[in-house]
Amino acid sequence: MVIYHMNKTERIIKVILALSQNPATSASELAGQLQISERSVYRYLNIIKRLGYCLHNFKDTESGLRKHYLTPLTFTASEALAIIAAGQSLLTQDGLPLSADLGTALTKVKAAVCSLEEIRAFRRLEPRFTYLGEKTRDYSPWQELIQQIQKCIYHCCSISVVYDSFSSGEVSERLIDPYDFYWNKGNLYLAAYCHKHHQMRSFRIDRISSFKKVAGSFNRDPEFNLNEYLGLSWRVYRGSEEMTVKLLVYPPASRLFRETRYHETQELQELEDGKICCTLTVSDSPEFRTWLLGWGSQVEVLEPEGLRKGIGEELNKALNNYMLENGLLFE
Repeated sequence: MVIYHMNKTERIIKVILALSQNPATSASELAGQLQISERSVYRYLNIIKRLGYCLHNFKDTESGLRKHYLTPLTFTASEALAIIAAGQSLLTQDGLPLSADLGTALTKVKAAVCSLEEIRAFRRLEPRFTYLGEKTRDYSPWQELIQQIQKCIYHCCSISVVYDSFSSGEVSERLIDPYDFYWNKGNLYLAAYCHKHHQMRSFRIDRISSFKKVAGSFNRDPEFNLNEYLGLSWRVYRGSEEMTVKLLVYPPASRLFRETRYHETQELQELEDGKICCTLTVSDSPEFRTWLLGWGSQVEVLEPEGLRKGIGEELNKALNNYMLENGLLFE
């Protein structure tokens, strides 16, 4: 017979559930339910307090025991405003996945403002708080697909998808193990292990044309971390190699670089005449090169030489497209 032992996290959750179900529970009662010592119970109660739960205790005159109870979750006016403003900005988007769930969640937040004074403050300030987020794609046609993939992520089920790849330009069937959804620049992506390439890849949801669940399940890598996976990527896709890039930025773009952090590795050095030198450590990818090209003459690549040459060639091609219209060719 296999005896299952709860870990520390499970015991803490059990304590929270017990306190939620029983408005007044003593440490000895909790110890009996969980089959642990009272000393361990008090240690877990202190952890629960540090996690932000409103935990109170009182001396029960009838039993002579010190009992504990959790107060309902509440919000101050400022906390509720922060959540509502961010949530409402998403609800204005067309076809947002899980929009119905978000709407009911925001209604619950409004109902959980803690006191009459805070409620009055919330009602006065709510119409004056607006968070304007980036416009997202209308994902209404993919709602069912997103829900199905969400279930597969939860149950660790492999899926077969027909995917239209932007990088290769090919439409192919892929067997993938879905890990995480993530948003970037208004689009929804899926980080998944691709059996074709034997590595983690990013799949844009609206490029998946068909989907089917595969029998069985996969073992999710417990060490996988989305932030580490994206690493030094510019926005979405991990590039072919890591490189240190030095850019010479001219005014007025130099002011934007001072005011904006375009990448977590960005370092600036002031130069004469308002120019700056910007150093970045990023993965070489079409996304990053497209961003560089978008600055035109205001940003010059100094290093590495291969990137400088590649950007120069692209700018020459762009100039030739305009020059050919007048019967000229730029060398």
